[in-house]
Amino acid sequence: MPRERLSLLAVIPDDVTDPLLWRLALDVVAAHQPDSRGDCRNLQCVGQRGVCAAARNARRAMTLARASRPAPPRPTPAMIQGRAHVTARRRGASSGWFT
Repeated sequence: MPRERLSLLAVIPDDVTDPLLWRLALDVVAAHQPDSRGDCRNLQCVGQRGVCAAARNARRAMTLARASRPAPPRPTPAMIQGRAHVTARRRGASSGWFT
């Protein structure tokens, strides 16, 4: 019997920057729920104690898929020109050292 994926029903939070990663991680977390003792009930994790590695990694992925800080600014022509100037200056300084 086919199961409905939880991620298809979930509302993606507003601060998620990578919806695909967030949805995949949500499905993994849903598939690796703890039993009454706190061990993973997924058959792939039989014998593991506590929260399994798959659930830990999926929770970390859900965190990484969310915006924790503002995105870096897009490079402007002035920024690109400034980098080229610094790179050229470094090349000139190092070529004198080795000659």
